[in-house]
Amino acid sequence: MDEMIEGLPKIKGLGKAKVQALYQSGFKSVNDIRRASIDDLNAVKGINLSLAESIQKAVGAKKSFSDEKEHLLKVRKRQKSKKPSFRRHDSHKKKKLDESWRYPIGMHNKLRKRIAAKGATVQIGYGSPKEVRGLHPSGYEEVLVHRPKDIENINETEQAIRIGSGVGKKKRLDIEEKAEEFGIKVLNPTARE
Repeated sequence: MDEMIEGLPKIKGLGKAKVQALYQSGFKSVNDIRRASIDDLNAVKGINLSLAESIQKAVGAKKSFSDEKEHLLKVRKRQKSKKPSFRRHDSHKKKKLDESWRYPIGMHNKLRKRIAAKGATVQIGYGSPKEVRGLHPSGYEEVLVHRPKDIENINETEQAIRIGSGVGKKKRLDIEEKAEEFGIKVLNPTARE
């Protein structure tokens, strides 16, 4: 089998089939694995979250953020699954009302009185931790990029780039090449062959 990644240490749970799946997903060298996030490795068929973390640890990938920030990202992810969908009062009854949430008004309004069966109201307790609010699930701050020159002022440890939707393929490839040169994560790369 010629599809092997040179320099990859032996890891418990990482057999030939999973190494081959990594190779076919575009991870041709150990440096590609170092640059990848845990979510990128987890997306490969057959590799779960714990195996992705042990692969990253084995190849010596540098952590871009602290353990506390990583913990807060997990808390935010857990909160998101429990958070109700906030809808405007009576938006399901009246066509003219948009679903976007507005604070309920009116003396007899059951939602304003916080009667549980009528729905949830926006409260401070539903918010995500302040330190990770607005960040990408991978933990990076997103920066929108439209040309290769925009990459020069980016901090590779805290920021990742998202290439604009109107950017053509040639310029997109130039941006990705320059990002790889600077070691910057691209959140929406061109599909790997």
